[in-house]
Amino acid sequence: MERLLVIFYLSLLNITIHSKSLLLSPGFDSGMVLQREAMVDLWGWGPKNNTVTVQVTWSKGKYIAKAGENGRWKIRLKTPGATFAPQKILIKSGKERITIDDILIGDVWIVGGQSNMQMDFNGNPDQPVKNAQKLLLGCNRKGLRLFRVKNGYALTYADTMKIDGKWTHATPENVRPFSVVGYVFGKDLYDLLNIPIGLVEVTHGGSTAEAWIDDNTLRKFGEFDLDLSSRKIDPIWYCTLPEVLFNKMLAPLLPYKVKGVVFYQGEANVERPEQYERLFPLLIKSWRSYFNEVNLPFFYTQIAPYNYENGNAARLREAQLKILNEVPGCGMAVTMDVGEKSVIHPKEKEVVGDRLAFWALNKVYNMKAFGCRGPEYKSMEFREGHAYLKFNYASNGLSFYGNEPSGFEMAGEDHVFYPAKARITPAFWGNEGLEVWSEHVRHPVAVRYCYANWAKGNLYNTDGLPASSFRTDNW
Repeated sequence: MERLLVIFYLSLLNITIHSKSLLLSPGFDSGMVLQREAMVDLWGWGPKNNTVTVQVTWSKGKYIAKAGENGRWKIRLKTPGATFAPQKILIKSGKERITIDDILIGDVWIVGGQSNMQMDFNGNPDQPVKNAQKLLLGCNRKGLRLFRVKNGYALTYADTMKIDGKWTHATPENVRPFSVVGYVFGKDLYDLLNIPIGLVEVTHGGSTAEAWIDDNTLRKFGEFDLDLSSRKIDPIWYCTLPEVLFNKMLAPLLPYKVKGVVFYQGEANVERPEQYERLFPLLIKSWRSYFNEVNLPFFYTQIAPYNYENGNAARLREAQLKILNEVPGCGMAVTMDVGEKSVIHPKEKEVVGDRLAFWALNKVYNMKAFGCRGPEYKSMEFREGHAYLKFNYASNGLSFYGNEPSGFEMAGEDHVFYPAKARITPAFWGNEGLEVWSEHVRHPVAVRYCYANWAKGNLYNTDGLPASSFRTDNW
């Protein structure tokens, strides 16, 4: 048997491919990462009704499928534990064959969202990425693999649709055009876990949440015009239309097996926060169904403060915070301290990638040394004209990092808000409270923190994680 395996391995090394009708989905290619310890679907196209045989180097035997009437075939493979030892897959149908090699087995993460997730190391005009060059200096990681789906759209779903992309190693040349947030997230996991990490970037600047959801789900949601055939499609802003990015950029990847999702989106929905509060949980649920994992880890970024001309960014951030507490298996990286008043693409991308990694390391990989959640408002009481606030996720106390507290407002029964002062309540072990007051409000009834489009938050817990903007009222 050992002799047969050696002959099999050697035969894989000597295969040259010139296949015409036997095709493999472009997401499967040399240099890829397959999800470890999982049942992984492998699919492609071939002559209809022909038999397709698959052999892999990590196990014995053959996997067999038959191409359907549309030529599509699918085979389910069982993968081993994580390994840096390069593996191969041989696919055969009749006289045609395809070999993909340099395959690593590890964890695969989807990197999704709009321009703040898509932003690469080149930055934008007058919008640089902080520490971009420094990050590139240390990005030669052969076991960290990248795949970026090329932007595009489709008005309808088609089973034969293919994606454009290529698997690459993490080198300066390959990392530079990749998502900074996504790369930093993957780099953190790779360095700590010492296993191969695959990152699949599915991002599009300016995209709405509904652009990433399928037609059937949106029809049940019932709040979008899905008759796209009669609409004039803007060559740049097609990404705001419902379902078009799902059809072209996401559906052809499915049902790719992944470990989880990191996501950064919301700016394009900022004018519809009430709808987003219902729509984004639907996106999360849908993506979990797309990837066949009801509890798929889904970690997202709260939109950063920015001086929007229209919309209410604080209200959308509030919706994102509410979703965090209502949808199981989620995590949210808060960005109240890294926004820029006149730049919608903050330069602090490394911080965001790190904060998403904290969630994954803590919740998925059980590394509890990493805090992942900033302080969140819990309760309030009033004494002698002052408000006393308590917080969750601040068991070791709060901090303003030595700076003057900012962003606090207070209102009385007239519902008029005035700037307020704040201080951490007299220190003791396990302190988690704030005292807030305003000389303009004698009988307070409500407190707000950074509840505006633009504000610079500076309230943290002792893990150095910031608090979201919040309000104690519902006016």
